[in-house]
Amino acid sequence: MKGKVLGFDPTSGTGAINGEDGKRYKFATADNKSPAPLKANDSVDFETDGDNAKDIYAVKSGFSLPSGLGAPTGSAAGGTPVAGGEYVQMILARPYVIWAAVIILGSLIAGYVSALGMLNSMSGPFGSGLGISALLAALLFFVPVAAGVLIFFEFTNHKMTAQFRLITAAAAIGGPILIPILAGLLAPRAYQEAMSMAASFGASGMGGGLIGFAISPGMLITVAGGVLIILTKMGIVKLPKG
Repeated sequence: MKGKVLGFDPTSGTGAINGEDGKRYKFATADNKSPAPLKANDSVDFETDGDNAKDIYAVKSGFSLPSGLGAPTGSAAGGTPVAGGEYVQMILARPYVIWAAVIILGSLIAGYVSALGMLNSMSGPFGSGLGISALLAALLFFVPVAAGVLIFFEFTNHKMTAQFRLITAAAAIGGPILIPILAGLLAPRAYQEAMSMAASFGASGMGGGLIGFAISPGMLITVAGGVLIILTKMGIVKLPKG
């Protein structure tokens, strides 16, 4: 939800936000996930927990990068030195961007990005037509796509960012584990043929094992990214603010 900070008392470590729904929400210092303290009239994006605000991020209108980006090394546009910590803080303030990048990295290693190309080959004039098993395997392509969309939503403060975090986590955890098992159960022989063809696309991490399921480094990294999103959402994993 979007809102504006009404005020913040550093002594008590508490403040209030006026939400876009017209309600007033209380918050404490620990609820602020932005690198800088919140102050009156700051525009924020936050989640609600009853009458309390949590996971609060200060936002700017539109998509902008830190001041000084693109300026000569060591200086901002006006000649003022730019601290490298500013960029670190920007990244640490968006942990979900980091976890989405981990998912994309795991997907590249596992070969999920090649899954759609595998499906196109099988459905072409010389394809083997492996049916629903191949279709299920090709769905793995949408795991890195979901992660990429989440990164875009995080930087643009999209209204569906919170929901898409869960969607991305579910895809990253469930996709590499459930889809190969389901495909292997529905058509084991066809799935093994699909995995052999996947190897020609560099999708070695999709290789089959028992009922089409195999553990690979790429799969583990992808699933780990999804788990980190869930743990961050639950407040179990927190990044230092730099």
